[in-house]
Amino acid sequence: MSQDRQQPLARAGADGAAGPDAGGTRRSVLVVDDDIDFAASLAGLLQLDGYDVAVAHDPEAALTCLDRQSIAVALVDVRLGLGNGIDLVRSLRRRDPDLVCVMVTAFASIDTAVEALQAGAYDYLCKPFHSEDLLATLARCFERITLYAQNRRAAERLGQIQRMEAVGQLTSGVAHDFNNVLAVLYANLRLLQERVTDQPALLELVDDALDAAGAGTELTERLLAFGRVQPTNTTVTDLREQLPPLMRMLRRTLGETIAISLRMDGDLDALDINRIQLETSLLNLAINARDAMPDGGDLRFDARNTIITPDHAHAVPGLLPGRYVVLSVIDTGHGMSPAVRGRALEPFFSTKTPGHGSGLGLAMVDSFVRLSGGRLAIDSAPGQGTTVNLYLPRAAAGAVQASGGGANM
Repeated sequence: MSQDRQQPLARAGADGAAGPDAGGTRRSVLVVDDDIDFAASLAGLLQLDGYDVAVAHDPEAALTCLDRQSIAVALVDVRLGLGNGIDLVRSLRRRDPDLVCVMVTAFASIDTAVEALQAGAYDYLCKPFHSEDLLATLARCFERITLYAQNRRAAERLGQIQRMEAVGQLTSGVAHDFNNVLAVLYANLRLLQERVTDQPALLELVDDALDAAGAGTELTERLLAFGRVQPTNTTVTDLREQLPPLMRMLRRTLGETIAISLRMDGDLDALDINRIQLETSLLNLAINARDAMPDGGDLRFDARNTIITPDHAHAVPGLLPGRYVVLSVIDTGHGMSPAVRGRALEPFFSTKTPGHGSGLGLAMVDSFVRLSGGRLAIDSAPGQGTTVNLYLPRAAAGAVQASGGGANM
């Protein structure tokens, strides 16, 4: 392949590149060519244009390189001194089905092109080629990678939604049947209560049973809320009234090793939300925080007004511009790795040992926030604690007036 050395490779202009980390994909390229000078020249061109480049001169070195580092695109010469480039493409694709391969050759033919595509190559470059053609081909490769990643994420999200809907339907059915049982129990306890009014010892037992039945009714309401596809029983809520009693309950629940504090803006906007779902969501987050601080720590709740402008809406995916109340739950626990943080909202995903977590807590919180018209964001790093921000849209002026409330608008 000595003739390849005579083909000059001029550096392309800035328009020829897809941009560093295009689409969130690391711009890593593997050059496989037995012509050492040509491979070095090609690698130099790509490095000047911002690509991370690895070079291999035979199939064994190429496979080793793929095992040792992350490669997005491979440029493979058809004719290698110690092997066949088309066979190498087959091997590379078996190792990494997501790898995008481009065949490069000075001996082009229709049969070779067809064989390369059948082996799994995405595109074909004939030597000699202009640097602009090479960079345009690479740009198409990375566009393809980005589109495939987006489609995969969309499919995963759809699968999660379908699983959540199935769990919600099952939960609703169980809760509905349990509610019927509670209704019979509650009615009979009421009748019994009327007949033992003159027997204090029995009356106390009946009252305790009625309290337990009431707690069961509240539990079924929460289960039914989880199964709904939209929030119901929303109420205009002033967090300045709602949160302090919840903090007192959390202090009793979490124990003395967790120091709980609350800070709220004095002019906090009202929310139109389901109060039971809000309390359940904050309890879930508090329990997660406690588990992340086995030796104790600080747990802080912050509530403040914020305005999301079109320029800042992209900071939280799916969040629309407007006025929100940001309710933050901040702990000093061990934090999350990027991999765990990326999957934290997936239904059934949990880092807890079997029997200590269903993996539905954060997914339920996320569902509540989305159905309320807001979004949830997580900021966490190993050893630096976790902050969960609930962006909840403020209540409309009409809803506040109808409720007779005087919260700030």
